[in-house]
This record gives sequence, C-alpha cells and structure tokens, in this order.
Amino acid sequence: MSREEDALVVCEQCGKAHRWIPLEAGTMARCVRCEATLGRGHRMSVPTLLALTITAAVVFLIGISTHVLSLRLRGATEGATLPQAIVATWNEGQEIVAIVAALTALVAPALFIALRLYVLVPIVRGQVPPGFAFCIRTLRQVGRWNMVEVFTIGVLLSLVRLAGLADAAPGPGLFALGGVTLLFAAIESAGLKHLWWQV
Repeated sequence: MSREEDALVVCEQCGKAHRWIPLEAGTMARCVRCEATLGRGHRMSVPTLLALTITAAVVFLIGISTHVLSLRLRGATEGATLPQAIVATWNEGQEIVAIVAALTALVAPALFIALRLYVLVPIVRGQVPPGFAFCIRTLRQVGRWNMVEVFTIGVLLSLVRLAGLADAAPGPGLFALGGVTLLFAAIESAGLKHLWWQV
C-alpha cells in the first residue's frame, strides 16, 4: 500500500476518520457523517504557489511601509503607515487593541509568508525542508490569526466616517493590503494537504 493510500484525514467537525484520496482539480471531498468539507482539489502547482507567495511578500512590504490613510485638515496633511498606526494606538492608552492589531495585521501575515517561503522554496528544488511537519501545522494555526482583510475593512470604514470631518484619502498602503488579502485568499485556496505528497 502506498503512502497516499495509507493516509487518513480526520473531519474537523465530527472527528470521523476517512481514507485520503488525492483529489482532481475542481473536486471536493466531504465527510460521510456530517457533510463538512475535508479537502478540495487544487489547480495550482507548487511553483505557482511559490510565485504567489513571493508576490504577497513584496506587496505586504509595500503595504506596511507606505501610508494606509492620509488626512488633510486646515491645509496640513498627515499620513500613517500600519506600524505607525499601531504605535499611535499604544500611545493613546489602547494597549490591548494595539497588541491585537500588531498580532493579526503584522506578525501573523509576516509569519504566514515566511513559513510558506521556507516550505515552498526547498520543495520546488526537490528537497524536504527541516521541520516540514511542524511548519505545516504552524501554517494552519497562523492562517486563523491572519486578519489583514479585517484591518483593511476597518480602514475603509474609517475613511467613510472621517469624510465629514476632514479630507481623508486612501494611501498606497491600503491598496497594497487589499492586494495582500486577495493573494492570501488565492494561496490558501490550494490548502496544505497536497504539500504532503510533494515531499
């Protein structure tokens, strides 16, 4: 029996174990007990995922290093990057909000990108990265804390609310973070299970 034929996948909803079968592109595996989704057949190859991850890294760096929002009031224009906004939130006495924002909008996305690169670069070269299993498990958890899209929506709502008080305009960082959201969605749509069969 091959490794793929011997593999099991456990439903996250009800805990039932199923024998894993590699899926064709566009197909979906469901739990026979509760109908929860067990996995999807992906269309993207590992080199494609690597290219998307590198692109996400570049766009994320642009997103955190340029202004996400610019305010113009009485002739003076002020802008803030994501790290500056987090520091300002901390200085205003909102430490918990600043910590949560830093974890979900800075640390988790950066860790998501770094772990993806750490795993994908060796796989494309035909090698197995050290600590592969730990990295895949960590990626699964990091994906749950990665909330760039929540921050992006929050900034857009702030733009709408500030429109009556001052001239507020989205900065290039906001567009970059929106791009990161789309790239992360594309990367995560392929899942992680297929990486096990690449090593």
